[in-house]
Amino acid sequence: MRKIFSAIQFSGLSLAMTLAFGGLASAHVIVQPEEVTTGTEQTFVVTVPTEKNVATTGLRLEIPSGLKNVSPNVKGGWQITTKTSGSGETATVSEIDWSGGDIEPGLHDQFAFSAQTPAGETALDWKAYQTYADGSVISWDQAGGETTKETATSGPYSTTSVVSETADAKTLAEADQTALKAQSRANSAYIIGLASVVVGLAAIFLATRKD
Repeated sequence: MRKIFSAIQFSGLSLAMTLAFGGLASAHVIVQPEEVTTGTEQTFVVTVPTEKNVATTGLRLEIPSGLKNVSPNVKGGWQITTKTSGSGETATVSEIDWSGGDIEPGLHDQFAFSAQTPAGETALDWKAYQTYADGSVISWDQAGGETTKETATSGPYSTTSVVSETADAKTLAEADQTALKAQSRANSAYIIGLASVVVGLAAIFLATRKD
């Protein structure tokens, strides 16, 4: 019994360590949501964790082409600047920079902005550059992979899929269709049952009159 209990303890500890270090290994700058619909006004949220032993002091996010009306939300303690390309009505925001604040080691913070999504289905690749208090910069601009070491200088970028219909909306629509079909079957059964009752009563009435 003691050996079994020790084995369970060891397994639990191993699982906890795997979850802890696995989460650390896969943590990076993420832009959410992961899926949005075409041609809609959307709020995007950038989650930034500090994985080094010094604070995060800046974030530069490149805005993928196709997004319109990009407008960052106010962020207390941080200075926000944008970089635009083009001019006049065709001017678009190509970059947002947050600076002057800090995210202490082991913590994370979120930065938000709104934008109109592209009219067609596509993928938005969010390339971000995270600056630390020691002057180092982590470039989250690689396709796939993981950043697992404190000394790493690059990692994977986050991606948002732009679709005509999100998976959640499709699931909801399918559920509505299923409910409508079930209701239709129930209504049909009710009508058939009611008709049967009417026919039965009519038969009884006729039989009674004959008697």
